[in-house]
Amino acid sequence: MKLHRVMYSAMLIFVATASLCTPRNANAQVFDFGQIEAFESLGSGTQTGGSPPKTIVDDGERHTVLFTIIESNTEARVYWKSPDGEQSTTIRGPTMKAFQTVGKFRIEAVGDENHSFKYGYVLFRLKDGKVAPEDKI
Repeated sequence: MKLHRVMYSAMLIFVATASLCTPRNANAQVFDFGQIEAFESLGSGTQTGGSPPKTIVDDGERHTVLFTIIESNTEARVYWKSPDGEQSTTIRGPTMKAFQTVGKFRIEAVGDENHSFKYGYVLFRLKDGKVAPEDKI
């Protein structure tokens, strides 16, 4: 029962953050919360250009990372390991995405120290053998 409360609270935070994104960046995705074994963490921060990449996950286990860029004056580069191998994408402007990882997820701001983005994330550990969809939310 406690896990359900934590997941509900994490989703409320995620939905509240989602409201900050403009409608043109919002998309829908089917997401099976039955795949989640445990809530691990949530966090926020600012990533500045020229800084080393910020590692959010590096443990070799399956996770879903709900990642939101709240404010940005640069591009964000996201690197993660999926079941299909190493992946990367570039995100421009405020948006939300869900990433299914196999233990690695990091972010980096493009540009110099005058460029940055503010972000938030919710991290869930997945049940063994389950794979979550990886797509825009």
